[in-house]
Amino acid sequence: MSSLLSRLTAVGNALAYRADQIKWRRSLLRYRDMPVPSPKGTVLFCDIVSSYAVRKAQSLFAVVFRQLGYDCAVLLDRPNAAIERNYRAAGVRRFFYLADLSQEPEVFRPRAEEIVSRYGDLNDLLALEIDGVRVGRNVLSKTVRSFRTGRLDTRNPDHRAAAIDNLALSLATIEGARRFLAENPVRKAFFCERGYTPAGEVFDVCTLAGIDAIHWAGAPMNGTLLFKRYQVPNRAMHALSLSDESWRKITATAWSAEQDKDLLDQITSHYDTGAWYNRQRLQDGKTIQNRQEVQEALALDPGKKTAVIFCHILYDATFFYGDSLFSDYQTWLVETVRSAVANPALNWVVKAHPVNVWRSRMDGAPVEPLELNAINEALGELPDHVRFMDADTPINTYSLFNVADYGLTVRGTIGLELPCFSVPVITAGTGRYSGHGFTIDPETPDDYRALLASLQDLPRLDAAKTNLARRYAYATLRWRPLPLRTFSFEFNLDHRLARAFKSNVTLAFDAPSDLTATPDLGRMATWVLESADSDLLAPEADQYLSDVDQRKDFASGRPTMAAGRVI
Repeated sequence: MSSLLSRLTAVGNALAYRADQIKWRRSLLRYRDMPVPSPKGTVLFCDIVSSYAVRKAQSLFAVVFRQLGYDCAVLLDRPNAAIERNYRAAGVRRFFYLADLSQEPEVFRPRAEEIVSRYGDLNDLLALEIDGVRVGRNVLSKTVRSFRTGRLDTRNPDHRAAAIDNLALSLATIEGARRFLAENPVRKAFFCERGYTPAGEVFDVCTLAGIDAIHWAGAPMNGTLLFKRYQVPNRAMHALSLSDESWRKITATAWSAEQDKDLLDQITSHYDTGAWYNRQRLQDGKTIQNRQEVQEALALDPGKKTAVIFCHILYDATFFYGDSLFSDYQTWLVETVRSAVANPALNWVVKAHPVNVWRSRMDGAPVEPLELNAINEALGELPDHVRFMDADTPINTYSLFNVADYGLTVRGTIGLELPCFSVPVITAGTGRYSGHGFTIDPETPDDYRALLASLQDLPRLDAAKTNLARRYAYATLRWRPLPLRTFSFEFNLDHRLARAFKSNVTLAFDAPSDLTATPDLGRMATWVLESADSDLLAPEADQYLSDVDQRKDFASGRPTMAAGRVI
């Protein structure tokens, strides 16, 4: 019976794919045969690691660039008719394959084995760079992700073999990417995946060649996307971070009580409605509880302050961004809990990341308490003043805002949110928002441990620091996400015929023939081609800045706006 059901599901998925591709091709018919005489240059779409929805979105990006007079090309791992059909529907005709541009990874295996043999600990590969390409980050990211582990075990032959395989693939990709760029001048390059081998190597080779690498990703709110321009100086920054220029603008403008209220209401509603990263269903089945309910549920001592350790998912995007005080998220977690055990003056709550549930579902794997396993293996049973919250806890994350006196993270989103409520957050890594005056950022592991030993003495954030946090969060949540109007990005498609998609892209029925003036695709393309700013800002940013005297000296940070109130 199960075998029959599996066959029927496979047939249904195949029919769904075919029907959707026919629909997609028809919806793009008016754009497909549009001539692009004397192209102004080439826009590249890296599709080495992607999904059905990603390639459909990038084919729409290609339409608007073709309408603006640019040729478009797609870089794939190897020929794939199903992938190419999505782009051909948008009029893209040029495809290149890494398999044709480089020798097979097996050719590079001896060199990969020699490199790995230099390292007594596989995790030390993190610092490996080859001619500026951050090989170590990419290889380790891919390897820990494939094993769903927070740290590689050097004694494990499977871990070592996978690291060698991925390093050989990395070396082959570097050769292929360089050859491609030498033979095909590229103006701009688009990436949805930019951190795992082999896409990470193509990303780095492009930035090192002086090509703008445009990373796009889903924003925290449904119906929006993030776009960020990368070159070598900022390539370790998170997509949701603010560029120096964006930060200068937000700190130079006036700030009103109404904006305070709008921001805090938005953060609250994200958790109350589950809209925050809803595609990952982080708050499904969870309820917001008041301070007393949380204290009782976690057996917290009401006479003590409470510090909450917000875990990262240990194996996902571990090494993509910035620099960390500790070698990986698992080591950070263990060392932080070690400090918590040694400081009973506080209640400590260790909160597993709720995305573990969604990620396990996407991987088709059981939900494992990786965080608790790592802690127990290193430290044994936790004392009563340290409590652990599972990823599938029924307590909504916002409930912790009612009890947290301190937050701890490497670079998680919580470091944007809690300071908006005057709650200090201690970071253990760069790449997001650290260094902007509203987080506490120890410079060394020893400084970090010393701070945690007397954390209960750290006061709440003052009004000035809280205001900085709110400005940063406001610009991040209101300016950075680009609302989609021309097309929709759908997630968590659970009905049977679309189950294999997991996500999909649909063109709006009223999408215009000319996409160059649209508020989403047109705005994005104009920013890519005409702006030097790292951040694509949404139309709301234009409206906000239109009230500001344009003679303001942004570099000095001196507001000249008459209306509003500066805090």
